[in-house]
Order: sequence, then structure tokens, then C-alpha cells
Amino acid sequence: MASINAPNAPALVPDTRTRILDLAESLLLARGFNAFSYQHIARELNIKPAAIHYHYPSKDDLGTAIVSRQLRRLRKWRDLPRVTDLRPNQQLEALFAVYDTHLKQNIRVCLFGALAADFQTLPAPMQQELRTFNRELTEWVAEVLAAGRATQTIRFVGSPAAKSAQLLTTLAGALQAARVHDETPFQLIVGQLRLELFPA
Repeated sequence: MASINAPNAPALVPDTRTRILDLAESLLLARGFNAFSYQHIARELNIKPAAIHYHYPSKDDLGTAIVSRQLRRLRKWRDLPRVTDLRPNQQLEALFAVYDTHLKQNIRVCLFGALAADFQTLPAPMQQELRTFNRELTEWVAEVLAAGRATQTIRFVGSPAAKSAQLLTTLAGALQAARVHDETPFQLIVGQLRLELFPA
């Protein structure tokens, strides 16, 4: 999930460990896990590969740290008052905004979209963290959908769990379509989701 900084907060220079993690996450979302190495990170940050190994002994450790941090962000985001205090349809709009943020950041795909194709080659701890991330996000969206149906702010056919899985798969695919073309397919797809989910 997108990180939120407090307004007017003083800019802090991240430490080396955080800089490595930030760049690795950016490379993962832009290229995929198997398409970058410690050499890429070392050149970009102007540090020695040994400095990366000091903080993350193996790329498996680094990859797991990326997904673990994304999971912590998801948990923090979904529990923020500015999210929990929204009506269900507004919570979905907040989720759409997160995906739109990926779109605006050089059309980066989401975490699931970046790792799904390479899933069988990922280390086991990273696979487990990704499954947990996807399960918790899917369960949260299902809860929002169920609440929306109960309050008549969201409409859909079928179970909340099935609709949640379809919705998240659609959003991930929309980002991938935007990468191939431009942001037009993403906006069309999200617009269609709004038509189908939100009563006129």
C-alpha cells in the first residue's frame, strides 16, 4: 500500500538499510523479482554489494523483507480512521486510489501482479508472505463488499468472497494492461467496475 507522510513533517534521510529496501521494492514492482540483482542496487545507491549483504545476506532475505513490509503497510492502511470511518463504497474508492497511485508511478504493477508470474521460483518464506498479503487483502475487500450490500451502497451478484477475488484480479490486470498501452485501459476498467458496483 502507499505510504503516507504527515503534512509538514521534516524530511528524513533514510538509513542505508531502508534505502536498499526502497530501491529493491521499486525495482521489483517495475521489473519483477528475477530481473534485478544486488549489482543493480549497488550501482544505483553507489555502495558496495557487501553493504547490501550486511543488511540482507541473500536476495531471498531481501525479497521476503519487501513483501513483509507491504503486508505491514496493508494492515496499517486498512485500520486507519480515514479508511475505517468511510462508507463501504468510499472504502472501495480508497482502494481504487491506491491502484491509481501505482499507475501514476511509471505504471508500476501491484505487488501481486509483479510476483505472480515468478511465484514458483520465489523462496518459500516470500511465497508464504505473498499468500498472507493476498489473503488478508481479499478478506478485507470481501468484508467491505458484504457491508456495502447490507447498506445498499454496493451491489453485486454472488458471494462477497468470489466478488472480492474477481475485483482484485481485475485491478491487477488493469495495471498490466496500462503497462502495455497507456493508462486508458486502466481508467476504462475502473470506470466499468464503478458502474457495476455502485448504485446510480
